[in-house]
Amino acid sequence: MATVGMKYALVCGAREMRGKVLEVLLDLGAMELHRLSPITGGRAQRQALIRLYEKVRHCSELELPQQPPEIVPDDLVGLASRLLEETDILSRERNRLLASSERQQVWGDISPRQLHDLAEQGVCIQGWRTDDLESLDGLKQAGGLLWQGQRARKKNEVVFFTLNRVQPLALDWASNLPPPDQDKVLLDTQIKQLQVRIEAVQGCLRWLALENFDEFGRQVAGQIDALSIEAGRIQSHADEHVFVLSGWIPTNRLDETGQRLRKVSGVNASFRDPRADEDPPTLSQYPAWARPIQSIFDFMGYKPGYSEYDAGHLIILFFTIFSALLINDGGYGLLMLAVLGLGYRRLSGSLGSGAVQLGLYVAGATTVYGALTGSFFGVQFESIAGVSFLRLDTDDMIKLSFGLGIVHLSLGRAIQIRRLGWSAKMLAELGWLSMLWAIFLGIINVFTGQPIPAISGPLLGLGALMVVLLSYTEQGIGRGSLAGLGLLLGNATNLFSDMMSYIRIMAVGFASMSLAMTTNLMAEQTGSVFFGGLILLLGHTINLGLGIIALFVHGLRLNTLEFARQLGVNWSGRAFEPLAHYQLQGIEER
Repeated sequence: MATVGMKYALVCGAREMRGKVLEVLLDLGAMELHRLSPITGGRAQRQALIRLYEKVRHCSELELPQQPPEIVPDDLVGLASRLLEETDILSRERNRLLASSERQQVWGDISPRQLHDLAEQGVCIQGWRTDDLESLDGLKQAGGLLWQGQRARKKNEVVFFTLNRVQPLALDWASNLPPPDQDKVLLDTQIKQLQVRIEAVQGCLRWLALENFDEFGRQVAGQIDALSIEAGRIQSHADEHVFVLSGWIPTNRLDETGQRLRKVSGVNASFRDPRADEDPPTLSQYPAWARPIQSIFDFMGYKPGYSEYDAGHLIILFFTIFSALLINDGGYGLLMLAVLGLGYRRLSGSLGSGAVQLGLYVAGATTVYGALTGSFFGVQFESIAGVSFLRLDTDDMIKLSFGLGIVHLSLGRAIQIRRLGWSAKMLAELGWLSMLWAIFLGIINVFTGQPIPAISGPLLGLGALMVVLLSYTEQGIGRGSLAGLGLLLGNATNLFSDMMSYIRIMAVGFASMSLAMTTNLMAEQTGSVFFGGLILLLGHTINLGLGIIALFVHGLRLNTLEFARQLGVNWSGRAFEPLAHYQLQGIEER
């Protein structure tokens, strides 16, 4: 289990020492203050400051001359906020005017005033858009067409203008173009003026990003820390004499935190285990090889509850194995290894090192599986240098897919059994495991055309009986059996569907292999090096992209839904969020 144990901490002392205690907790970054109110202690404000920091940093890449402000204020954070807000306002106004200019571009240099003067003289000029060329020819013959042109943005769509006396035309086969609402020369002048103002503001931001970025960063970090300290004030109790702080602290930081707090005079700290009705945060701590799974958990928002089993190390193992079978091509694995290996630094900066490492795991496993089966870029090799490859037919893939499924699901149930210890509920879990194996034997033999083993029936019956009689023994024999029967009826179908879900490994793997082979066949049939190469590039790129999508749609689902259900994990946890100093390196990583 990778979840770090938590202790409930209570820190109290003289009122004047509260600031000192908060500084110690900030420095250690080891305690999450208890949420006594819905106020989150400035988390949204801290995130806003981090985004502000990143936006200013990106302004150093602007290709504009620096324009420092006439008076450099002491508050650089406030200056950056005002400049970015002004940039947004000006950009929205410029985009509005550009959209207006594009709409009336078809009218050329005609101004609203000219159209108004003509209308007062009884001359109505209107603009239209249509693809009904037959009706347009009829209008031309009737003499109502003033000008006609071909609109470039839409094929077969014609823009035309009509002139009519006294009153406007009404055409049900054409769409009316709105007349210009502003003089073109004036509109272009306003757009140019706004662009100049935007570039001036951006030049000031570039000056800030290049000349005063270190001081700006220190001010950002200082404000973030101030918000963290304020979080402590909000989530604590204090009067004119004493203060009280409460929260959660990991057991591996207990000794260090206790020693530091004991050095603060007039302060006392006590720690206890969580109660059954409390909800401690979850802090996961995986071995080094399994840490990349955290990148997926963070991206998807998965976090096991504090009392749930944290199986991240098992999930990354099975996710990697499933990925190899879903992609089902060693050539794709080699390609991914090359891309991820050569671009490791750059990709780690944009995606995170954990995500890239997980990609390398998947690429390596896919390459190994391709080497075992002799499948590379849709070409199936029977042997190389006298070494034969595995030849897996449909029955073999069915056995492999469901075999991995029963191992995967049984492991989840076995962990549940081990955690429960010797008890009636543990025997009920053994009943579920017995039913799972009975379902597996039935499914795999039906799919492969073999007779269902005789042992399946007794396994299924014995497992169901254990679930009914032993799931709720605390309620007595009668009521407990009825409750157990309801549990059996409600969850037996889930057990069957969980086992059936693993057929997707074979189905998606075969689909990937078929698409790769079809791509090769289409390229060969062109008889052209250029077009054949283009088909190979597009086809295999699309196939690899679909395979990567399948990792999350199918590989991740089998772990976070089917496996997690057997394991009793509902992903109900929340992350441990301690008070901590925000370093600029950490801000940049965000």
